[in-house]
Amino acid sequence: KIMNLGKISSGKIIYFLIVAAFFYALILFFSDINKIVLVLNQIQFEEYIIILPLTILILLIYGWRYKIILNKLDIPLNFKDCFLIHTAGIAMIITPGSVGLIVSNYLLKKRTGHSISSTVPILIFERWLDVVSLTTIIGALLFWNDFIVSQIMFVIGLVLSGFVFFIFKNSVGLNLLNRILIKTKILKNFVVNTEEFQDTTKKLISLKTMIYLLSITFLIKIVVMISIFLVFNLFNLNINFIDSNQIFLTNQFMGVLSFIPGGLIITETGLLGSIVNRGTDFTVATLLVLLIRIMTFWFPVFIGFIALKFVLAKR
Repeated sequence: KIMNLGKISSGKIIYFLIVAAFFYALILFFSDINKIVLVLNQIQFEEYIIILPLTILILLIYGWRYKIILNKLDIPLNFKDCFLIHTAGIAMIITPGSVGLIVSNYLLKKRTGHSISSTVPILIFERWLDVVSLTTIIGALLFWNDFIVSQIMFVIGLVLSGFVFFIFKNSVGLNLLNRILIKTKILKNFVVNTEEFQDTTKKLISLKTMIYLLSITFLIKIVVMISIFLVFNLFNLNINFIDSNQIFLTNQFMGVLSFIPGGLIITETGLLGSIVNRGTDFTVATLLVLLIRIMTFWFPVFIGFIALKFVLAKR
């Protein structure tokens, strides 16, 4: 069934890539070509290449977190397999609504024999960890910069975190999730078994487990924040660590909430507008946004497809 999802999504992925290429070409078209050449000559690209491995470090920590979650569920899998399966799932971020991420559950099922119903909570739990950490950091950054968009994202994040936790804790929430899946064409085959789902969630939502996994998730976000600031720093802009990450995290969260694959266009335009509002030239802002998105989205997706190839070849 999951392979049918892949067939359904393949055409949409190609369409997504075409739209992405057109969008990037469009914003470059509205930029000053002479300034693009000038800025490119001023950027130390060897420093950018040095920053990129931080993305790999982030993926490795995600793989470590995934292994810890599986250990909590008594699913024995070595770190290499955990890293490959989790990273392969990241490649599917470019599917509509990122529903292709469920491919990691399929790969886990093929590798360990555990049912989709028992492993879907892992996917939801990981998204919950990311939303909670993003919401917390955005809320903390509001102490320095009280931006209205960040305030809105903070409130939405609180509500969303509570809603997802409600699904985990209550069968009512799970029934609501199943109704949503039934009404979604490409997800209706993934209605979960209540008993298996709740058996998994009980093991994940213990206070000790949540605190431990949230600590790892905050570590991931810290590495992301450092890498974002380093990219901003390449352009010698008067934007400090706090400002650069409030700009990025707020607009990244907006992209996540849009359910558009990878937050395409939403994240880019949000970043572009926020950076330009700080007094940065449009052309410089455009190049900065492109480098940020390559590092935080396109490069991880590229690595994800490599991991997916390894996993499928291993099968």
